[in-house]
Amino acid sequence: MQKAITSSVENDWADKSGDGGTFLAVSDLERYVDVVRNNKLWIIGVLCAALAVGIIVTLLATPQYRSTVRIEISQAERNVTNVEGLQSERAMRDRAYLPTQYELLESYSLATRVIRDLDLTNDSEFLAEFKIEPTAGRNLNSAVAGVLTNNIEITPITNSLLVDISFSSPSPTLSTAIANAWAEAYMEENLDRRFGATLEARDFLEERLDETRQRLERAEREVIAYASQQGLIAVTAIDEGGDSNGTASQTLVASELSQFNRALQAASADRIAAEAALVARNDATSSSDVDFGSGTIAGLRTRRAELGLELAELRSRFNDSYPPLQALVVQIAEIDEVIVREQSASRERLQANLREASAREERLRSRVAQLRERFTSQRQDSVEYNILQREVDTNRELYAGLLQRFREIGVVGVGESNVVIIDAARVPASPYKPNLANNLLAALVVGFVLVAVGVYIYELFNQSLRDPRQVKDRLGLNLLASIPRTEQGSIMDELMHSYSDLYESYFSLTSSLAFAAGGAVPRSVLVTSSRPGEGKSLSSVALAYLLARQGKKVLLLDCDLRKSGLSKYIENESSVGTSQYLLGNDDWKSMVVSPEPLEGFDVIPCGRRPSSAAELLASDRFQELLNSVEQEYDHVVVDAPPVLGLVDAPLISSSLGGVILVIEANEGKWRYIESAVSRLRQSNAEIIGAVVTKLDARNNSYGYGYGYGYGYGYGNNENDADAAASSRGLTA
Repeated sequence: MQKAITSSVENDWADKSGDGGTFLAVSDLERYVDVVRNNKLWIIGVLCAALAVGIIVTLLATPQYRSTVRIEISQAERNVTNVEGLQSERAMRDRAYLPTQYELLESYSLATRVIRDLDLTNDSEFLAEFKIEPTAGRNLNSAVAGVLTNNIEITPITNSLLVDISFSSPSPTLSTAIANAWAEAYMEENLDRRFGATLEARDFLEERLDETRQRLERAEREVIAYASQQGLIAVTAIDEGGDSNGTASQTLVASELSQFNRALQAASADRIAAEAALVARNDATSSSDVDFGSGTIAGLRTRRAELGLELAELRSRFNDSYPPLQALVVQIAEIDEVIVREQSASRERLQANLREASAREERLRSRVAQLRERFTSQRQDSVEYNILQREVDTNRELYAGLLQRFREIGVVGVGESNVVIIDAARVPASPYKPNLANNLLAALVVGFVLVAVGVYIYELFNQSLRDPRQVKDRLGLNLLASIPRTEQGSIMDELMHSYSDLYESYFSLTSSLAFAAGGAVPRSVLVTSSRPGEGKSLSSVALAYLLARQGKKVLLLDCDLRKSGLSKYIENESSVGTSQYLLGNDDWKSMVVSPEPLEGFDVIPCGRRPSSAAELLASDRFQELLNSVEQEYDHVVVDAPPVLGLVDAPLISSSLGGVILVIEANEGKWRYIESAVSRLRQSNAEIIGAVVTKLDARNNSYGYGYGYGYGYGYGNNENDADAAASSRGLTA
C-alpha cells in the first residue's frame, strides 16, 4: 500500500511539474480577476473614496444654469466676383464651410463683440457672478473674453444645419442674455464679413478695370502708330485668290497687287492671242482661204468669186475679145488688187496689236513686281503689327469681362443673412449641474480607472513568484512540492495529521524528491532558500519527519550557525551542536537530541553561535561530520543558511547528495531567486529541485492553494481523519 501511494504521488508530481502537466495555462483575465479578488478590500476602499469625493464635489460645487439658442446656418456663396484665383473648388468649400463656422462661433473676436454689445466689462452682476475683480494693470476685456470662451458651448446637430449655442453661468438670466447675444453677434459678424468681401471685390474690380483700360488704350495707340509708320493701310476688300491670312493681306498694297495681278493676267492673254493671230497669218499658204478679221476682204472675195463664175461662163461661149468678157477680166483684176492691199493692211494691224499687247503686259508685269516687293516688306512688318493687334484684342476682351462682372456685382444678398435663429434661449428653471448621479457615475468611473491602473502597475512591477510552474520555466528546476500557507500556531498540529493540506504537500515532497533524484532519496539533502523567512527550516523539519514516518533513520543537522530557525517548530534546546563539533569536539553523538512535539528522527542543533561561521563550514571538519552521520543514518537533512548575502550554503552544498531550494510565493523578487540558483550552480551543487511555500488564495487561479491538489476534503471530523489515514495505510 505504501508503495502504491508513493507511485501515485510521483505521478501526480510529474503531471504538475510543467512537462506536459494537466494544468491549463492561466489567462490574463483570470490573473487580473484573481488579483482583484485578493485585493478586494483596498479596491473597495478606493471606489468608496472616489464616491465620497464625488459627493463632496457635488455639495461644494456652485449651481450652474445653462441656456441654449438654436440657429440654422445655410451655406452662402461668398465669392461674388467669380474671378479666377478667388474661387475654390465647390466640394472642398462645402466640406470646410460648416466646420469653419463652428470655429468662428467659438472665436475670441465674437466674444469681444458680445462684450461690447452687452457692456459686460461694466456689468457688476456679471463680474460678481464670475468673481472678476477689476484691478489696476489688468486687462479686464481679456479676462471677460476668457470667461465667455470657457463657458460657451457649440454643439452641431448631427446630419443637419442646426447648431446649439449654450452658455453656462451661476445666473439663469445672465446665461439667457449672453446666449441670445452670442447668436445675434454671430449673425452681425457674418453679415459684416459678407459685406466686407463685396466691398473688397468691388475695389479689386475697379482697380483691375482701370489698369486694363490703360493697357488697352496704350496698346491701341501703339498699333495705330506702327501701322501709320509702316504704311499698313487696311482695307476690307480682299481678293478671293489672294492671301487672306495676316494683317498684310488686308492692306491697300495687297488690294492693289490683287487688281494689277488680274490686269496682268488679262494682258498676257491678249498678247498670246495677238501672237497666235500673227503666226496664223504668216503660216497661211493661201490668202484667199484665210480671213484675218477684215469684213471688206471677205466681201471682196465673195464678189470676185461671183465675177469668176460669170467670166467662166462667158469664156465658154465667147472668146477673149468679147468686150463683156474683157470687162469682167478687168474688174476681177481690180478686186484682186484691192484684196492684196487689204491683206497687207491686216498684217500690219496684227503686228501693231501684238506690239501693243506686249508693251501693256510688260508695264503691268513691272508694276506687279514693284507691288510684290512692297507686299513682302509689309508681311514682315505685319508680324509685329499682329503682336500689337493681339495685345489690343486681349486687353479688349479682359476689359469687357471685368466690366461685365463689375456691373453684376452689387449689394444683392448683403442684407440677407444665411443664419436664422430657430429657437431663442429661454431662462432655465433649474441648474443643470452639479448633477449628483452624473458626478457619482464619473467618480465611480475614475475609481475603476484608478483601480485598473493600480492593478496593472501592481502586476507590472510584481516580481514575485505567482505560478509555481515558473520554477520550471524560468529556473529550469523541478517543482518538488507546493506548500500552502499555514497559520504559525497550527503548523505542527497540521504536520502531525495526515489528512491536512500541509501534511499532504510535504508528503508529496518526499516522493517527488525520490523521483527527481533517480528513484531514491539522497543520503544527504541540503535545504536552503534565497533569503530568510521563506520556510526552509519548516521544510527541513517536515522532510525529516516524513522520511522518518516511512521507516527511515533520519538526522536533521542544523547548519544555520548564524540564526537558526528550527526552534520555532521543535524543541531542541542544547548548548552544544554543529558549531562545537566544527570547533573540535568529536563526540557528535552526545550532541544528538530528540525533538518535540515531533518524533521519529534525531536533531543536531546548531549550538552556540560562533564568531566565524563561514570559516568553520569551509573546514574539513564539516565533511568529517557529514561522513560520520551518514554511516549511522539512512538520510541526513541539513538546514542551511540562506544563499544571498552569505557564503555558508554555497560552501557546503557541493558536499551533499542534493540541494532543495525553498522559494516563498508572492514575496521577494525573481532576481533574488535567480541569483541564488546561480550561486549554487557556480559552487557545483546538485540542485534536485525547488519547493514553493506559503501558497494562498492569491494563487488559486494557478491551481494551487488551500483545497487544490493536496487536500482531499475529508473535513475536521476525527472519524473522517482516521478513515483518510487508514485509506492511505498510514497511522497518524
